[in-house]
Amino acid sequence: MSVVKSTFFAGAFFLLLCGTTSNVAFADSSVITKAESYIGMHERKNRRSIKEVTKIDPARVPWCAAFVNGILKQLGFSGTNSNMARSFSKYNRATKNPQKGDIVVLKRHVGFFKGFVKKGNKTMVAVLGGNQSNRVKISYYPVSSVISYRKVS
Repeated sequence: MSVVKSTFFAGAFFLLLCGTTSNVAFADSSVITKAESYIGMHERKNRRSIKEVTKIDPARVPWCAAFVNGILKQLGFSGTNSNMARSFSKYNRATKNPQKGDIVVLKRHVGFFKGFVKKGNKTMVAVLGGNQSNRVKISYYPVSSVISYRKVS
């Protein structure tokens, strides 16, 4: 994988990447570092570990918002204290230029911003979150599906 070029588009800095997204180097962020420590954990196989973070049973309850709240709490930030993804649409302050670790609010999901990537002719947002295919992982969503980007601090 190689970084092809960087460009300024619609007020946001995009990294245009080719190929797969393995070994993508993004800037450091305590939020991302903490959330990344859970990557690969599955809601059933790692139920106890996820439950320690989310304070809910991930095998029984949708847990993307609980994961974001749990990571924030571990790092001393306030959260929304809600298990609803949309509760983050009013969290802190909005930004049009998200930085690594900011919150991405989608129509029915919430997670942490990793970056923008180009997949074919589409610009996607890389989101690190919980309850993505029943696990913690990085998933890619069309930029058009984002409701808002919210600052953590």
